[in-house]
Amino acid sequence: MITLTKKLPNNLDLIILPVFADQDFVASLKPLVKDAGLLNLVKQDYKNKFGTTYLVYPNTDECQRLLLVGLGKKSLFSQAAWRQAIQTAVSACQNLGVENIGLVLPVIKKPDLASYLELTGFALTFGTYKFTYYKQEDSKEKKKTLENVYVLAKTTAVTLLKALEQGTNIGLAANNARDLANHPGNVATPTHLAAHATKLAKKYRFKIRVLNPAQIKKEGMGLLMGVSAGSDEPPRFIVMEYLPPGKKTLKQSQPIVLVGKGLTFDSGGISIKPSEKLEEMKYDMCGGATVLGIFEAVASMKLPIHLVGLVPASENLLSGKAVKPGDILRSHSGKTVEVINTDAEGRLILADAISYAKKHYDPQLIVDYATLTGAVVVALGSDYTGYFTNRASTFDSTIKQASKQSSELYWPLPLAPSYKDQLKSQTADIKNVAENSHAGSSTAALFLASFVGETPWIHLDIAGTAWNTRPKPHLPAGATGWGVYFTLNFLRQIK
Repeated sequence: MITLTKKLPNNLDLIILPVFADQDFVASLKPLVKDAGLLNLVKQDYKNKFGTTYLVYPNTDECQRLLLVGLGKKSLFSQAAWRQAIQTAVSACQNLGVENIGLVLPVIKKPDLASYLELTGFALTFGTYKFTYYKQEDSKEKKKTLENVYVLAKTTAVTLLKALEQGTNIGLAANNARDLANHPGNVATPTHLAAHATKLAKKYRFKIRVLNPAQIKKEGMGLLMGVSAGSDEPPRFIVMEYLPPGKKTLKQSQPIVLVGKGLTFDSGGISIKPSEKLEEMKYDMCGGATVLGIFEAVASMKLPIHLVGLVPASENLLSGKAVKPGDILRSHSGKTVEVINTDAEGRLILADAISYAKKHYDPQLIVDYATLTGAVVVALGSDYTGYFTNRASTFDSTIKQASKQSSELYWPLPLAPSYKDQLKSQTADIKNVAENSHAGSSTAALFLASFVGETPWIHLDIAGTAWNTRPKPHLPAGATGWGVYFTLNFLRQIK
């Protein structure tokens, strides 16, 4: 539980004290640390660099421990720095096994205080995340978990309390999305995703429909059926629709449609992937997990928005029934696709979902989330998501602002018309990969664009950001929940 307070309770297990690099942090410690020798020792030992922590045992009634966390220079302070520092500190608290802690806010200008408190609620929740479903631990060795966080602020106005609560809710939704993605492929099947979506719909009372293989086939989704043909796990097509309580007028509005790639395991199919890191292909459904996380956050916050979520869920395996290179599939739109590479399957199931969105909802905007290309990782690494849009002048500034507020980094990439010819097929309307590997993220986006048409659209290639291969002080290895917090900020700007 996270509580905003004007006074921290006594006897806390730990107090987090964020300090700036150009701040006399020893002066900040004096009210809590009475021992001059200990103060001098801290001054000598702590280097006060950004993201570093230092644990102090002050021997006072206020708390058993003090945890200093570096914020960097005050002139460079930002939402991103704050989020990383808080997640680093909370992760350290988890490792210590403390239950009740306090957090002292730095001085923040009043217009920004609400946004920082929302980010605080998010980071405190997000930073506690651990995925331990499959670990057997001796109960005697199992550490206590964080139970209560008291955030010290000069005011506890209703708007600030609400901001902190909203950040907490978004953090919980992002963590649930991380859980979905972190489960192994033998657990997180298309059926598992559909069951999770159904539970969310029941809890938050939004509409849901889950199409089974017969219904998917009847709907004409030949691309989704083709991708799933090599697996014994049946595909699912998840359709969710959210309308806030009491907002009946929104029923007539054009919804925003979110589409999430739900490839629960991707072997590459007949165009099989190398064995190295193949276990990470359970993360190929992170786009679908993100959409489910967004729906959970939006519904818990009761945002006044008409939202539709589509998750085409499938495995991509190889068998005697699997799609082969050179096969031609008919898409939901009627367009035929020559499958050159069966490992370029994500764009196929997304194409059917995009076409479904256009037919059934006439959306004002489609946003898709997909671990689509390795090329985007080569171009941008693991810190930036590449995005493409056919309405750059409309959405670039909104994406930039939502990126800043969420501390998730996004970078625009080109939908270059000159690359379209590389997708021409001799035997079908289009082929699923370009004739060479150049600009692979752009040609993949152009493939999707051919199904989008003139509908406003944003494509987020999260292949580099959806999971973290190595643990960091502020972020454990595994799924990152990337896109949940960004999208909440984005939706609140364009509603």
